Amino acid sequence: MADNATSLPAIKNQKKTINKEIMKRNFLYSCLISLASLGFVACESDNDEKEGKVPDGATPTQEFTFGDCEDEAHAEDAMKLNVEGWDGNTTQDFTSIEFFGNGHYLITTPLANYAPERTVSVAREADGTTAIFKKHATKHLTTRATDNNGTMDIDNGKYQYGTYTRVNAHTYRLSDNSVIEFLNDMEAGHGEVTYTDRDGFQSNVYVNLATQDKSATPNRSLCRSWNCDSFEMWVYMNGAYMAHGKQWMENGRVYHNFGLSPSANKWGIEKDDFFDPDTEYCHRVIFSPSGTYVCFYMDGDVDVACWEWRDQSNGIMHYWDPYDYEAEDDWSGDVTVRFKGKQMRVYEDYSVTEGIMTAHIVAVNTFTAGY
Repeated sequence: MADNATSLPAIKNQKKTINKEIMKRNFLYSCLISLASLGFVACESDNDEKEGKVPDGATPTQEFTFGDCEDEAHAEDAMKLNVEGWDGNTTQDFTSIEFFGNGHYLITTPLANYAPERTVSVAREADGTTAIFKKHATKHLTTRATDNNGTMDIDNGKYQYGTYTRVNAHTYRLSDNSVIEFLNDMEAGHGEVTYTDRDGFQSNVYVNLATQDKSATPNRSLCRSWNCDSFEMWVYMNGAYMAHGKQWMENGRVYHNFGLSPSANKWGIEKDDFFDPDTEYCHRVIFSPSGTYVCFYMDGDVDVACWEWRDQSNGIMHYWDPYDYEAEDDWSGDVTVRFKGKQMRVYEDYSVTEGIMTAHIVAVNTFTAGY
């Protein structure tokens, strides 16, 4: 290795490049907020024995067991309807509507202009450019408005999120006062509904039922609303342990803790090298059996993405951004899911290489079932 006079600037530049790429793409680094302003002090109790060793709790168990949660109140109503044709007195208000088991719905409007049923056939190796619970589409989903009934318009009308009531076996009333009534059974996954908008105008809508398997045990464990308890991560540089951070919820407030290792101090790494004051905490997430998941952030932003089982028997989940069509911006990846009782953990493990430096990141997201 070159002497410090020549190598340190190069290391600094590569470190900044790695950090910039990580922060730009990964929500998981929300825990690395500027803790200096919050009065946190770097941990000095680490020792060389901790160098390069990933803690046992940061890696998933070998056995994939299922959770032990009661079905949500509206689990039987959970479904997603994709519009095949629109015939009536209104313009097409939505391209799909999804009913979640927690009594909420998500409408996708034509403004979103993406293919929600797109499938991803090629698995990507975790390479440091992906993370499942992050603001992966901030250019799309940065605003929301809420009406008096609690109905949210997400990203200037691309989505609508609210609550629904099952009036009878065939009729659902949405919180914006619109109504959907099934005119026939969904034979072979296709059917017709009457949609009455909030102003009382009706349209006949031809729909298909999105592929789903609500009865599969892994889906029964996963597909529900989850509260985020904590996010924890470990950072390694060229095999040496650098930092540990944790972010958690308590009584509706987000707390943080962060520490640098002695090696980080020797390398001249500072807290600011890992901090991003603009990232946010995902405090709740919904997974649906139709392959949708929705993240809700503390600042009010909402993010919508897709998931599927990559290896269901081993709890390996694949996720992707439905907006993404540019190869250089591909946002997708695999994570490992584990359940225990009413708790779920999602494990991520990936690396970023820039020049002579490789950053290895291990993260654990912990959730508890509930709304």
